[in-house]
Amino acid sequence: MLRPYREEVAVITGAFFGSLNHQEINLVETIARTLHVRNAAKLHPSARKLFLNFDPSALASKSTFDAMLDDLGAELRASDLTPTNCVCEITEHAAKSDDDLTYFVYALRARGYLIAVDDFGAKSSDMTRIRALTPDIVKLDGPMAKKLMETPDGFSQLKTLISKFRELRINTVVEGLEEMWQIEMAESAGADMVQGFAAAVPRTLPNNFDEWFDSEPLKTYIIPSRPASA
Repeated sequence: MLRPYREEVAVITGAFFGSLNHQEINLVETIARTLHVRNAAKLHPSARKLFLNFDPSALASKSTFDAMLDDLGAELRASDLTPTNCVCEITEHAAKSDDDLTYFVYALRARGYLIAVDDFGAKSSDMTRIRALTPDIVKLDGPMAKKLMETPDGFSQLKTLISKFRELRINTVVEGLEEMWQIEMAESAGADMVQGFAAAVPRTLPNNFDEWFDSEPLKTYIIPSRPASA
């Protein structure tokens, strides 16, 4: 996770990205992916799982995208990582072209990356995109998931949604969880992973990650496997 600043003043992430044009978004995303890859080199091999964002509204031409992936692959090799360590998240924004988006995802898969659809339930992250991209992981939009947790009927809908993805062999992440009871409900609903401040708050990158793993869970962590009858 990155926190943008302008002249040492923190800027709301959504407002920051909303002020950028497509070319600038691509540049910022490329820089962010490079930073995450280089930082991951400091992690223990068992903890090296990166979630890297790709904004479909800002994806350039096929040749430019292929060159971007070549650069990303070089960064991974230099950090002793492989594409299997990476989950490429397609964010909720609309794509310029559905055909191009399909090609971009195919290009990622061909290189061995896992695919996630981010913020399912927001904007263009819907079942149409799920069917088109057949992702490995779906990240459920935090506000949507938390709203469903507020009522018994909503929680039943959440369980049904997660069950539907499991039938499609798609793992689920419930995002934006801020209270431990929400993590417990996500686990009860069958989620595979959770993400949010209830798991860990953002903080300055350390020189050594060992203390993070000794004392606290990751911001995104795997829920232990449940018995098949559960």
